[in-house]
This record gives sequence, structure tokens and C-alpha cells, in this order.
Amino acid sequence: MFEKTMNKRVFVFLEFLIGGIIFGILEDIILIKIVSNQTITPYIFLIIFLITLPFAFLGEYVIDKIDFLKIFKLKKKYRKIEIFSEFLIFGIILGVVEDIIAFHFSIGDQITSNIILTATLIAIPFAFIGEFLFDRINFKKSLEKRKIKFKKPEHS
Repeated sequence: MFEKTMNKRVFVFLEFLIGGIIFGILEDIILIKIVSNQTITPYIFLIIFLITLPFAFLGEYVIDKIDFLKIFKLKKKYRKIEIFSEFLIFGIILGVVEDIIAFHFSIGDQITSNIILTATLIAIPFAFIGEFLFDRINFKKSLEKRKIKFKKPEHS
């Protein structure tokens, strides 16, 4: 039982790390490079990282765990609508908000409609990857297939 709980926590953490933090940082860096052509210094990277953390946590530990079908008392046939809503609302909107905040605090420039549009265009493919591909991967199953079992050394 303890092993199952521990494995689940490890896999949720991997989703948080890869899907939330790494994707969030990549989105922010792409936005900064496209709209400002600014060099990504360690200081800018640190700011991006610190802003990405709460959004990654919110996305992977809070939003992905909410069962909207139960909350709105919908039947299972609405599962695709739920997935699309997560993609639209949480993937894109939260992605754009996080990108804009990271841009503003790391570069210091004002937010313009061009920046919002660019952040939206960048957030769409990342939200798609996150919601339609990444969240549907069964990491536990994938890693168990590649699991190498070591034999305990035999004592003579």
C-alpha cells in the first residue's frame, strides 16, 4: 500500500515538474525572445522560475485533480467537453496569465495587445500538449514497462 501511494506521488511530481515547470519556463522564454529579443540571464531565468512555480502547482496539484463531471453532476458522455474545458480555461488562460506576469516582472516592459496576442499563440500549443497528450500519459504504466529489476545478491 505504501509503495502504491509513494509511486503515485512520484508520478504526480513528475507531471508537476515536466508539465508544469518545464513547459511554463519554455513558454515564458519563447515569449520573451519573440517580443523583446532579450537575452535570458540567470536573473531573468530565476524570476521566470519563481513565477512558474505557483502556476505549475495550481495546474498539476489543484486543477487536474478536480472532477468537473461530479461537481456539475454531468454524465460520463461529457468527458470530452470536460477535457476541452480544462484545455481552454486552465491550459490557455492560465498559461497566458502566467506568461504575461513572467514577461512583465522579468523584462519590466508594459503589457501591450501584441504581447497578449503572442502569449496566447504560444500558450495554445503548450496547453494542447499539456491537456490532450501529457495529462493522458500513464507514467506509472510507461515506467513499469521499462523497470529493471535487480536481483538481490546471494550470500554464500
